[in-house]
Amino acid sequence: MTINPKRWNIYTVDLEPRIGTKPGKQRPCLVIQPDEFAEGGLKSTVILPLSSKIIDADVFPLRVQIPKGVAGLTQASDILIDQLLAWDNSLFRREIGTLPESLIQEVKAAMKDFLDL
Repeated sequence: MTINPKRWNIYTVDLEPRIGTKPGKQRPCLVIQPDEFAEGGLKSTVILPLSSKIIDADVFPLRVQIPKGVAGLTQASDILIDQLLAWDNSLFRREIGTLPESLIQEVKAAMKDFLDL
């Protein structure tokens, strides 16, 4: 089954192998790429991995926290803004949920700040 990843949705994605600071294993990831690119036939999607290892300190713009139960997550998680990846669509395993608008705005602000745009 091929998944057509949608922007601002969270999916389980196979990120193996772990290399350096790149997160490995299957883990939740947030799709940030506009849907129009997938419709244009791209075979990869730009994502931000999530981690359940929460950093309590204010590390904006490097992380945005998602509370437990939001967007289908069973654990509180941090979106790793500094781990931007383009990943093959065949490695998307299942859809978890959709990020709420308030957190979408936080992610956009963090990305803008982190990338100095």
